[in-house]
Amino acid sequence: MDRPIKLTSTREVNNRRQIYISPAAEKILSSLPPRSVDVVSVVGPMRKGKSHLANLLCRKRSGFPLGDDMESKTKDFWFWICPHPVQTGRYLMVVDTEGLGDYCDEEQRDKDTKYLVLATLISNHLVFNLQGNPDSGFVTNLRLMGDLAERIRVQRDGGDEGQNLGQHFPELWVAVQDTHLKTPQKYGRRLTADEFLELLLEHKDGHTTAINSHNNMTSAVKAFFPKRHLRLIPAPSINSDVLSNLGNVADSALPMEYKDATGNFTREIWNSGQVKRVNGEDVKTTGLLHIMRYYIDAINDPNAMPSVLGAYEAMAEGECRRASEEQMKTFQKTVEETVKPLMPTDEATCNRRIQAAVDNAVARMSADVGKWDKDGTWKRRLQAKLNKERLDLLNLNSAKSKDLCETILKKVDLPVRLKVGRGEYNGIGGFNTYAKDMEDVYRAYRQKASGKGPAVEKVLETFRATETTRRNAIMDTDKKLVEEDRRVKEEQRKKQEARAAAERAAEKERLARAEAARAEAERAAEEAKRREAEVEAKRQEALAEAARQAQRAAEERARRKRRRKIFGIF
Repeated sequence: MDRPIKLTSTREVNNRRQIYISPAAEKILSSLPPRSVDVVSVVGPMRKGKSHLANLLCRKRSGFPLGDDMESKTKDFWFWICPHPVQTGRYLMVVDTEGLGDYCDEEQRDKDTKYLVLATLISNHLVFNLQGNPDSGFVTNLRLMGDLAERIRVQRDGGDEGQNLGQHFPELWVAVQDTHLKTPQKYGRRLTADEFLELLLEHKDGHTTAINSHNNMTSAVKAFFPKRHLRLIPAPSINSDVLSNLGNVADSALPMEYKDATGNFTREIWNSGQVKRVNGEDVKTTGLLHIMRYYIDAINDPNAMPSVLGAYEAMAEGECRRASEEQMKTFQKTVEETVKPLMPTDEATCNRRIQAAVDNAVARMSADVGKWDKDGTWKRRLQAKLNKERLDLLNLNSAKSKDLCETILKKVDLPVRLKVGRGEYNGIGGFNTYAKDMEDVYRAYRQKASGKGPAVEKVLETFRATETTRRNAIMDTDKKLVEEDRRVKEEQRKKQEARAAAERAAEKERLARAEAARAEAERAAEEAKRREAEVEAKRQEALAEAARQAQRAAEERARRKRRRKIFGIF
């Protein structure tokens, strides 16, 4: 922060003044890393230099507005938070409050009391700023302290009636500015400022109303603020122009006594080593926001009363909620960086990575706010939320796996779909070709989808169901074509057989005719041979007859010859 920011604002609601934390303060306190805070609130009457003292506590000469007229410059609460000037790893938060007004005005007194209650409850250092010389009358300026027991409790049920508040209240610093007197002498020496404060807070003898009021008030201050100090700060100048422009006056123009007093005062607070605590526990920036919300709600409620243990419970609740939300965000960031980029992956690996992030988140929350979450309620709530996140992430992994596997399957199946569209499987043997192509599709899918999450087999199973329809259609077509081919071939066979039978019949008839012709020819030849034989026989018979006749003729001639021979004689 480079300047103070308004911490609270007030407005009338149902004729009652209500206090609210400003949105800017909410945003700043909730965005800071959770570190312990040294909270210093500066209270006191208006126009007495509170804002200047608050600037010095922030190591600044200006920042909180300073006033030099009758009108108070600081309205409501303003704060400035920065790294602690002395304590490493802590914040210093200085709160400048609206000045306390007229104690006799009942409405103003109620407002002042509320502001004092809130400043007291949120601080571990309460600076009550006064002006002038401390004397027996200046203690009356602390009169509002006596009202704290009526407005604050330790126990949430209020049964303690304001007892033991001193164990939980901040260290009180009564800073008296513009004083020019020194502490009185006693016991042969000058009293320290703290001893002088105790002297001023001593009980007075007597029973008058004023004495009783004084004694009641001082008893309250002692009871509520067991750690209390008085610091006397001389005037920075007697020049009214310097006093009205104190934030811009060069350091060299200020008296050394003033610079020493303010320097010692601020260093004492810085070096105290204290931080805001509630019920013994350090309050961090986020915890401070939680207790402020609780205290303000209780202060605004006419039927409620802020309590220390109520604030402790509110802080525990708020810190647990803050830690739960932080770990949920850390878990989600871890998931975005280390789990989702690797999706999809097999379910066991995905679950192992998510569970590791879940376990880390739960462990970090336990380490952060385990002391607040004594019964483990918030831990169980976080585990339940993270488990739901785990299941949602597993579902996301499955969905991504499904989408990717379907994309892979569509890609490797595309050539087959194109062939189907072109009708390349619509032929005899097309189913065998299709089955071989699908074996290639399934092989390619398993290679490319390996390790791509839990949907690998589910997508494949779904695809098989739809692919079975396509496969059956191709197979049915193939069967029909085979049947048709068989029918056609059967018809062709029958036709061929019929043709062959006809050809055989024709051939048989031809052969029969040829055989008949041959037989006829043979018969004709036989007849011709017979006739020739008969002719030959007749010829031979004729020749034989001729021969016989010739023989007989010869024999006749021979006989005649012999006869002539015989009868030749004659």
